[in-house]
Amino acid sequence: MTRSAPSCRRLAVRLVRAASDGVVCAAGLLFCASEASAHPHIFIDTDFDLIFDADGRIEAVLVEWTYDDFYSLLLLEEKDLDENGDGVPEQERLDAFAGRDVDWDAGFPGDFTLTIDGAPIELDPPEAHTAEWRDERYVTSHIRPLAEPTGIEGHDIVARAYDTTYFVAYDVPGEPGVIGREGCSLLRDEADAEEARATYGDLLAEVDMASDPFDVVDLPDIGILFTDAFLLSCD
Repeated sequence: MTRSAPSCRRLAVRLVRAASDGVVCAAGLLFCASEASAHPHIFIDTDFDLIFDADGRIEAVLVEWTYDDFYSLLLLEEKDLDENGDGVPEQERLDAFAGRDVDWDAGFPGDFTLTIDGAPIELDPPEAHTAEWRDERYVTSHIRPLAEPTGIEGHDIVARAYDTTYFVAYDVPGEPGVIGREGCSLLRDEADAEEARATYGDLLAEVDMASDPFDVVDLPDIGILFTDAFLLSCD
C-alpha cells in the first residue's frame, strides 16, 4: 500500500459522514481515482441485539462496531488516544472519545435500519456510548432507542447494518441476538455477493463523473445490494 492511501481513506471517511440519501461528491471520488469507486474504504464488523420491553415490544437496538485494523490505527494516531506511545490507547482516553468516532450531530444516520412490513422504524439518536481496544482494533458500542416501542405480532421485522453509499462495508460475522424476550431469534437472509458486484459494476459504469468534477452524483441505495438481512422470528 502506498503512502498516499491513508489520505484517500481519510477523504472517503469524510464523504461517508457527509453523505445522505445516496448522494456523494464526484470530486472526492475522482480524487481517489478508480480505487475509490471499486470497493469500500472502511470495514466494520458489526454485532447487534434487539432489546424488548416488559410488554414484548422492541424498544431499542444495541449496536457494536469493530473497526478494521487500518482505520483503528488512524483513530489511534489522529485522535491522540495513545498518550505514552506504546501502541495501546489508555482507557480513560477511549472513554472520553466514545461516541465521537462519527459525527452524529451533523446528521450521521447510524448505518442501521429496522423495518416493519417494509416500512422504516424511526430510531432515536444514540446513547450509552462505550469504547475499548480489543485485539488491536477499535471497538465501540451504542444504544439506539426506538422513537416508539414497536409490537411484533403479525408483522415482518427486518434488521440491516449497512451504508447506503457502500464507502463503509458492514459485515455481521456472528449471529445477532435478542434481549428481554424468550423464543426469538434473527434469521439471516444472505446477500448474493456475485450478483451484488455485477449490479454495482453496472451502476458505476452509468455514472458520468467527467462532465463536471464538482457536480454531485446521485446513486441509488447500492449498499443494500451487499447486505445480509435479518428477519425476526418468534415462537
